[in-house]
Amino acid sequence: MPLKFSVSGLRGIWNDGLSFSTINSYLLSFLDYISSKSSTRKRLVLGRDTRKTSPIIYDYVSSVARSVGFDIVNLGIVTTPIVLFVTREIDADGGIIVTASHNPPEWNALKFVDRGGMFINETTVSLLSQKLGKMSVDDMVSDWYFVGEEEEINSENVLNMFISKLEKVIDIGLIKSRKFKVAFDPVNGAGALIGREFLKRLGCEIMEINCDISKFPERPTEPNSEALSGLSQVVVENRCDIGFALDPDGDRLVFVTEKGEIPGEEYTLPISILSAISFSKVEGYSKKVVVNLSSSMLNDYVASKFGFEVLRSKVGEANVVKLIKDVNGFIGGEGNGGVVFPVINSARDSFVGIALILQLMAKNSVKISEVISHFPKYEMVKLKFEGNLDKNVVSNVIGKVLDKYSLIECTNIDGYWYKFDKGWIHVRASNTEPVTRVVFEGDHGFVSFCKELFL
Repeated sequence: MPLKFSVSGLRGIWNDGLSFSTINSYLLSFLDYISSKSSTRKRLVLGRDTRKTSPIIYDYVSSVARSVGFDIVNLGIVTTPIVLFVTREIDADGGIIVTASHNPPEWNALKFVDRGGMFINETTVSLLSQKLGKMSVDDMVSDWYFVGEEEEINSENVLNMFISKLEKVIDIGLIKSRKFKVAFDPVNGAGALIGREFLKRLGCEIMEINCDISKFPERPTEPNSEALSGLSQVVVENRCDIGFALDPDGDRLVFVTEKGEIPGEEYTLPISILSAISFSKVEGYSKKVVVNLSSSMLNDYVASKFGFEVLRSKVGEANVVKLIKDVNGFIGGEGNGGVVFPVINSARDSFVGIALILQLMAKNSVKISEVISHFPKYEMVKLKFEGNLDKNVVSNVIGKVLDKYSLIECTNIDGYWYKFDKGWIHVRASNTEPVTRVVFEGDHGFVSFCKELFL
């Protein structure tokens, strides 16, 4: 199985492409890169998910990094966004998360974090790729008195740091006062333990499902409608106000309404945007929202209500965050349930999404089903095809759509993206799997027409 290396990290199937030798090569390239930018004692923040292979890879990464002179800040089992958050807050030189995010359990990965708590960008990906295989541990190893040490920061202290930042822009006190009953499904992953504690800090009564880190994953790792039937049942049976589901590394958030409805991952970001713009008074940011090319027009709908402009980036958290930084954006994210609110964390962060959604419910005294009932009823289809989709097939489909609908805008910065008067189509190679992704959204007629062409 071929490896995937991009802004989303190095990913592969354990013992089928992802091996100690490949991990070592990419790891040394990254450590050399961040070493070149540091003139003082070097610190690296590490965290991991709950996959069976993650402790093995984690220990290996920690040992190699310490052997070449890095002090390790050990966060243990934590969400990906927490690693990015801590990297920035303690001004560490970089970070690594051992996780394959939403991929199935046989996969694993290294996600590389640059100084400032942001994922490496495309320029750095290219630079690291050029260095592969040109270094060995023996060449980089430190003398015994320069070997790195390990410091552990437990989840209580991490949450203290996080809540302190959160409560500056989100009304935590009001959320606590509402005593929400919340069903929680972190897929037995990285967000299970720290997520449970986070919800308690928000004053929530928690109904747990898939919170045993020894049983990862037990449900499909993608937090889609098919995977969340159990959470829906827990919400209804326990009369919860809302249900929250995470992916294995806790950077994506999906919710279930109090009625047990699963509106889908595309609703997380627009509702978070609505809450942030309505109630989080943040100074010094532009009236710009940044989403990726595959994200729903629901974000445009919400932003336009407040006079905000929506800008679109290539798919990939690093690409979204870079554009947010470039335009001093207020908020942004990705339609897969990823919320980036840079005043708190320059990363997709499920905990930020949870706080924003609960804030909206608390401030407006509304049920979550009432909130989404006011949104436009767009339809969206997400497809994936093994390998590369033939360019002639894509051209043929787009040609037929052009014959029927008016073209508004197009770009090839990330595959092929076309916006028409009744919807849009995006065709691109995945950053995380050896597949081609096809996404289209619009009114019923537009989506039905595109489905006939692609299927």
